[in-house]
Amino acid sequence: MDIKIFKDKLFAAATAAGLEEYELYCKREGSFSVNIFEGEIDEYKSERSFGVSFRGKVDGKMGYASSEKIDDSVIAFLVDNVIQNAALVEDEEEEYIYGGDANYPEVVSYSAAINDVPAEAKIKAAMAMERIAMEVDDRVENLPYCAVCNDEAEVYIANSKGLNVQSKINSIYGIAEVQVEGEDEQVKTAYDICMGLDFEKLDPAQIGQNAAHKALAALGASPVASGKYPVIIEPIPASEILETWIGAFSAKKAHKGFSILADKLNKKIASDCITIIDDPLLPAQTATTPFDSEGVASRTKTIIEEGVFKTFLHNTKTARKDGVAPTGNGFKDSMEMPVEIAATNFYIKPGQDTHEALLAKMNNGIVITVAEGLHSGANETSGDFSLQATGFLVEEGKVTRPVDQITISGNFFEMLKDVVAVGSNLEFKLGYDTNNAGAPSVYVKSLDIAGI
Repeated sequence: MDIKIFKDKLFAAATAAGLEEYELYCKREGSFSVNIFEGEIDEYKSERSFGVSFRGKVDGKMGYASSEKIDDSVIAFLVDNVIQNAALVEDEEEEYIYGGDANYPEVVSYSAAINDVPAEAKIKAAMAMERIAMEVDDRVENLPYCAVCNDEAEVYIANSKGLNVQSKINSIYGIAEVQVEGEDEQVKTAYDICMGLDFEKLDPAQIGQNAAHKALAALGASPVASGKYPVIIEPIPASEILETWIGAFSAKKAHKGFSILADKLNKKIASDCITIIDDPLLPAQTATTPFDSEGVASRTKTIIEEGVFKTFLHNTKTARKDGVAPTGNGFKDSMEMPVEIAATNFYIKPGQDTHEALLAKMNNGIVITVAEGLHSGANETSGDFSLQATGFLVEEGKVTRPVDQITISGNFFEMLKDVVAVGSNLEFKLGYDTNNAGAPSVYVKSLDIAGI
């Protein structure tokens, strides 16, 4: 059944049942991936999913229901379940359906050409990545993961207040993880990725070679002596660290006492060189969208401006509670769940210094290329972290040798205050449809490093 015909029938049933206001949220998703190992197709997937979520208000309480199909038989199920679930709601904070905005931004988030790329071309590109990476050096053992993938999603929202919006997003990317082994049987891995809206700009040779060279550069690594060191965190680990603490900027977590930033609005919480932006309008990023899951129009927000904390991320519920406008950050984790809060393209604004210029400024210290253990070694509420890391020793502004078996520890919020400079080399980690984190290289005055 056509989604708009289904919507009309569902809304008629909701009105007849006495729902005060109601909303339909629909999402179609698709993905393709091919993984190559030793010149053969190791895994091949092509998947499609579809779901609708319906919410409605009964006696001031919002009930939710969902389904993976749309036909006449589902309509009564959705309406009845909304009524039943609304009766079970104990939260005294009232939810509201958003009536929409006068204008919605145009975003660059979809390329129809991606859907026209034949599977054979993606397979050929993945095989080329592996072959070229293997040819870089005799010490390249294998590629544990070598894939070309594409994802797409389409969202449609309509409600009883007149909202009727639709968006599409897709992307294609290649990723190569390379494993190398040195003469001393030391094994290292590294990866490289290229992502965007243009398959023709996906360069298998560059991806494979970059991953191989990164892994080879780490051979011969050893720890450094324990102590406090100036540190430059490269873009990908800096992005991963930033992503871990995105939740601290959620108004909902602040209301519940789970954010250390609860009383820090308009206060200095970072160094002057730290500006953090949440930008759902960035072209060709995975969290680019013209509206959130509530139909609030997207807009670019400066979260931290030259060290000053300017705004929390809000959905309509938290915005009403704080007496501010919603920021367009109300998103659903799944069809079954209510709207929560998430970031979009959330990144540290790059500066003017190249990575090499940061090395010269630091002179002596450690470059961190990999940080592991963010799920177990980071406390989102306090900001404390203790992470296994690898990287390079820097002496007199030059990289002198690889470093491994070290642990970096500190506090995320204190680290923001200790940032000396940020680089010009902004990168985003492999993101999903929300919380797509990015960062340039970040030079921190000092962190505790446990080595030997």
